[in-house]
Amino acid sequence: MGRCFKYEYRIKMLFVFGVCFLCILYFIFVHSFLPYFGIIFFLSILALGFYGNRITIKRYHDLGVSRGQTFGHILTRARFTTSCLFFTDGERGINEYDEAIKYQKLFKGKYCIDVYNDIFIFNGEKYSYERSMNKYSIVISGHVKKNIFTEYLQKNYASKEKQMYRTGPIYKVIEITEDELNRFINQSNFIVVTNSLYVKIKDFQVFIRKEDFKYTIILDKCINDITKESLHAFNFPGILFEDEKYIYYKKINKNDLLLWAKGIA
Repeated sequence: MGRCFKYEYRIKMLFVFGVCFLCILYFIFVHSFLPYFGIIFFLSILALGFYGNRITIKRYHDLGVSRGQTFGHILTRARFTTSCLFFTDGERGINEYDEAIKYQKLFKGKYCIDVYNDIFIFNGEKYSYERSMNKYSIVISGHVKKNIFTEYLQKNYASKEKQMYRTGPIYKVIEITEDELNRFINQSNFIVVTNSLYVKIKDFQVFIRKEDFKYTIILDKCINDITKESLHAFNFPGILFEDEKYIYYKKINKNDLLLWAKGIA
């Protein structure tokens, strides 16, 4: 479901409280003249309650609390009171609830391949695969749309037909080595994403999220070989922060992020 950061949570909850207050005032003074307004009032309060509950769960996620804990005993603890939600900073860095922006939208006009442990997602189309040593066995079903990825595989590599059941659909299985696949990806200048989280930009694994109505770029020191020269070469926008595990570029406007992406793509 993602995270809701402190400042963003304050603004959104103030909006919820303000609209609820206006609805109550409107109901008190107008309801006698418009009897059917009671239904509209009820639906409005219900929608606001759902929205407020949703962003509160995201706020707990920002604090590192699971959804199950949110509805359970965690609400009774003093450190997770309403004041805590409004005034406590969330977990630093990237936690398990973080969601990245849509990288394909950021790098417009480029093909995007999202790599998981058992599937590739190429421009929205899923392809399962098995990996053995340095070789991929990629499964292509008959209903997927033709694209640059499937055309390259079918044109350059032999395929084997596979059928899971006697009456089931027939799949094509194509084997390609890791080096050959990486060479094709690099030559085609694909945007490579890992688990819908990190985008690969040259030698860096970069995470970009929306935070407090702006954008933040995060570099994990554990998976990146970071030097001052390499950081300078990328010319990251935003305000620089750093801790033991991460380097952050915060408070980036959308236009600045788009210009930066266009410059490095």
